[in-house]
Amino acid sequence: MSLSKLSLTIGTLLASLNSYASVQNVADVDGYERTTSYAYGPVSSVAITSEHAHKLILNVQLSNEFSRCDNANVYSNRTHTNLASLNVSINSHVLTSLTMETEFSDESALQDPKTVHIGCTDEFGQEFNVLVNVPGAPIVDWQVSLQPAGKFIYIPYSYGYHSAYKIESRLSVNNQNTQSYCTTLANRGVSLGLFHGEDRKGPFHSDVFIKNEVLTNPAHQVLYQIIECENAAGKTMAVKVFNLTNPNHIHLWEDQVIVK
Repeated sequence: MSLSKLSLTIGTLLASLNSYASVQNVADVDGYERTTSYAYGPVSSVAITSEHAHKLILNVQLSNEFSRCDNANVYSNRTHTNLASLNVSINSHVLTSLTMETEFSDESALQDPKTVHIGCTDEFGQEFNVLVNVPGAPIVDWQVSLQPAGKFIYIPYSYGYHSAYKIESRLSVNNQNTQSYCTTLANRGVSLGLFHGEDRKGPFHSDVFIKNEVLTNPAHQVLYQIIECENAAGKTMAVKVFNLTNPNHIHLWEDQVIVK
């Protein structure tokens, strides 16, 4: 190889290395909230617009019409693996507005906090790696038991029911961001008041709710409860169904946690 060709090769390599080394990271300093604003770089803001944990949709606002973002990937903060690439599209009416979206096939990663890396270039050709924090879906752990605490009401030609029961409940919620709500969606006419005496709470990040109380049963043969907690990334539902028709004990019919 001639000296001139060697010099050219080395120069190209150094230029490539310099270009790679000059990529600037732009951190998300707003935590795991729905909207993130950036003080500098090719992106002015990013908003999480999706409503379900299985699908991530971001609205990206560029700093100006000369900035460009061509690719994006999302990583689990727990396993540090690449979960998916996002499709990037320009909104036809506003050239500085982008939509980025993807779907998650790994159910085990839905409650993982995540980071999106967006590859961008500003009007000067400077390359940036814009980071976006995405919370995992809420983590809900509901441990509850019911014990008979009143008379058993027998009904001819039908199922009876317990006139009262003692509830021992420990509900632990980690919403993984501060702009989150929890609500009792279904209670079959019976309010358990699980959230410190209320049927909902928010906005809040994390809390533990304890309830030990005897409740009167207004002739229901089933206690059916659904709690839903929602944040910027998705929803988690805790479902409990108790059978109240056995004279000797109350047993749990259904116990599910659903991330959606």
